[in-house]
Amino acid sequence: MAEQAPRSYDTRVAALFAANLGEASRVAKNLQTSIARTAHLFPLDGAGLEALDDEGKERLDAFRVRFADLHDLLAGKVFRSLLLLEEERPVSQLDVLNAMEKRRIIPSFQAWKRLRDLRNAFMHDYPGHPNERADALTLAAQGAPDLLAVLTRTQAYAQARFGLRPGEDPPR
Repeated sequence: MAEQAPRSYDTRVAALFAANLGEASRVAKNLQTSIARTAHLFPLDGAGLEALDDEGKERLDAFRVRFADLHDLLAGKVFRSLLLLEEERPVSQLDVLNAMEKRRIIPSFQAWKRLRDLRNAFMHDYPGHPNERADALTLAAQGAPDLLAVLTRTQAYAQARFGLRPGEDPPR
């Protein structure tokens, strides 16, 4: 991404974006911890999932929630507040995702849809179907680096476009 001179912005909207980005960064850090704490469990199958002790189940639950939280924060708050910062008012989620693809924050709509589908697959409980749950979690573990990369690209875009760094409040 070519470095541009920082653009001017509405400081109230920038503060909202910075807060959303800060929250996403916090969740991403927790997700990275969960990835490290569950790496030895993958690939997971139904029998392995059923045989997990309470600690293993808690680690997987934390991973699942953190993956979903980061996905939801990016799609629901970070992307939208970034567009508000650029004085765009998207109507639909499709508009938001198209705008993020245009900015090269997400590689493509299909790539984001894949992450959303992963999120949806493991958020549903399949009683009596441990193989489906295990497969969904394994795929999410494989997709988690892609989700983290979206946040990294968002941070880089904000830095290049507005001079906003992660964890910093925007200048007033």
